[in-house]
Amino acid sequence: MNSRNVLYWTFAMIGLALISLSGCGGGSGSGVVTPAVATAPAVPTPPVSQPSIEIPDTPAGISAVGGTNKVTVFWNSVSDATTYNIYWATTTGVTVAFGARIAVAGNSFIHRGLLPAAPYYYIVTAQNSSGESAAAGQVTAITTALDGATPYATYCAGCHGQLATSTVANKSVTEINTALQDVSPMSALTLSLTNSQIAAISAALMYNN
Repeated sequence: MNSRNVLYWTFAMIGLALISLSGCGGGSGSGVVTPAVATAPAVPTPPVSQPSIEIPDTPAGISAVGGTNKVTVFWNSVSDATTYNIYWATTTGVTVAFGARIAVAGNSFIHRGLLPAAPYYYIVTAQNSSGESAAAGQVTAITTALDGATPYATYCAGCHGQLATSTVANKSVTEINTALQDVSPMSALTLSLTNSQIAAISAALMYNN
């Protein structure tokens, strides 16, 4: 083989080697596909659970005290209670279904404008957004025989509203007598009201009698 043939075969072998390398991905444009990296699916965040509020306990320590044309009802505060319900009647056996309801915010209530020498019966429940508690046991109180409601309705209600919502609540005998002397529209009442009636009206108006 002459030198020209040797040179020819040398170049041919180099060309075959280059083609072989190109087919195996040795070049920059090899076309090899990079596998995609799998991503984990998003895990949903569970909702934050709010602590549940239980129905309040039954109020304890309930008591009732009679006064002049009123009864004051007391009970112990209950944890988690937002309001209290008083159910009352003039006959025994008060229940949630059988009883007039009064909703209050505090742990006492003055039930005013009642008849003299009359019994009144009460139960109390505690309530919040979850519901109403069982009722505390029935208590009773009798109003005093002194009647301030009748003279109040006769002489005072026209200007000061009903006894239960009077605009002059908590007035003493001295304050009433002063008003009778100094307020001209009321001065004529000095001839109509007796001292015992004024005392009874004051007792009916007083918060703590």
